Parts: sequence; C-alpha cells; structure tokens
Amino acid sequence: MPNCGVRSGAAGPYTMTNIMLSVQDVARVRERIARAHELAAIQFRDSFVLGETAPTVHLQMLTDALIGESEGIQLRGPAYEIRDDLIEPMYENFVVDRTPLAIFEYWLVISEITGSASWRMTKLIATPEEYDAALKQMRSPQIVRALVASFLPSVEDNFLDVTVYTRADGERIERRRLLLDDRNEFHFHGRELIAEAR
Repeated sequence: MPNCGVRSGAAGPYTMTNIMLSVQDVARVRERIARAHELAAIQFRDSFVLGETAPTVHLQMLTDALIGESEGIQLRGPAYEIRDDLIEPMYENFVVDRTPLAIFEYWLVISEITGSASWRMTKLIATPEEYDAALKQMRSPQIVRALVASFLPSVEDNFLDVTVYTRADGERIERRRLLLDDRNEFHFHGRELIAEAR
C-alpha cells in the first residue's frame, strides 16, 4: 500500500497533506480498469443472445467488474439509474475510502461508468512521455506553461488534481482540480492550462 499521508485532524475524520501518487500507483489503477473492461467484455460475449440481451447489460457488467477490481471502492446499492436513455449516477451508493489512491481510482471508475461524451475525448496524462505524445497529437500546440513540476495525480484532503489531454470543447492539456463531496460526487473546482491547440 502506498504512503497515503493520512493522519487525524480537526478538519474532519481525516486530513492529509498534498500527496502525489507514484507512476506505479497510476499503472496499477490503469491495469485494474483494463482488467475490468476485459472481464466485462468476456462476460457479455459469453451471455449475449441476439434479440434478447438488453443494451444496458454490458454497462452493468462493466460496473460490477470495475467495482470488483478496484481497491477502496464499494457499492451499497445500484451504481446508477437510466432515465430517458441517460445514465444518472447514484453517487450516494458508493463507499469510497478517503485515501489518495482510492479517490483517484474512484474518479476514473465513476468516469468510466457515466461515460460522458467529453470523458471519451479525455485522456489522463501521468508522465512526461504521455505529455509529449499528447503534444504531438495536437494541431499546432501552443505551450502556455513551459515548466510543469509533475504530471502525476495528487490529492489533498478531498481535492484531486489530475493532468488531462482533452479534445472536448477545444483541444488542450490542463491540470484540473476536482472536489469530492460527502455524497461522493466530483465537482469541477478549477483548471490550469498547460498547452492548447491554435
């Protein structure tokens, strides 16, 4: 288990200093998510019956696999409801350990479950090599912030900072700050632009 920096404090049950995850932490989370996708695909393929299998079955299988493969995330009820063909997460049904690694993994898991159009156009950047690859994909990139201390995710209390490459609403690389509330819903709290396409 990584050094989570969790200590008792007056600001709630847990207070932590700004903890940066390691490349190995990120790799393990990515491996668990990839394994969940593989398991859900196999289960769907093995159980699919043409004309009988509902279109939402794969999402439920993926949700079950993501939660099953994750560390520090549990469910105490349904993960989502589908209303008018839209996925509505039931954040309050998630139980998330308030450790840096679990908060980071939960962000990826809930993003995979909700699968918004903007999420499908977003990619996590955790290393200089991933940053370079994202710059190469951009049309005429303009670097706004030349020096970046680290691209790795970090967590401070219930704030998650992540670097992402996105093509949603313009092509850019940015450091996002998200707040995880008491109901387990992430809220956008700010961004720092690193590079953008001209």
